[in-house]
Amino acid sequence: TDSGPQPTDSPTLSSKPTSAPVIKTAEPSKAPTPNTFFCGETYQDAEQNCFTATPCPNGSGCPAGESCYGIAIPKCVSASPTAAPTDSGPQPTDSPTLSPKPTSAPVIKTAEPSKAPTPNTFFCGETYQ
Repeated sequence: TDSGPQPTDSPTLSSKPTSAPVIKTAEPSKAPTPNTFFCGETYQDAEQNCFTATPCPNGSGCPAGESCYGIAIPKCVSASPTAAPTDSGPQPTDSPTLSPKPTSAPVIKTAEPSKAPTPNTFFCGETYQ
């Protein structure tokens, strides 16, 4: 009968251990670089119209008569405005609305104040003093 591996008089060599597997993942994507270069007849024109102006991220490509300007203001890298509000908010009504009547301040009832303790004026003794 085989009872498994038996001890030996000298050490035995086994294969070298393997290193842990290396798992390669994709590099994280970089955040988009917002365009801050816009076409305009002047810097002020490009700045004031950066949402509708032609972008020129490479410094070129502007229509005739316009140049590319680097606009360093936050409004040109925020979300562009929309034609209509994105939050409708409260809407007007056809007739005035009445607010509910104000309520009076709440009346808080408390327990009656306790009476002052009656002092003990009677003492035991042989004389008054």
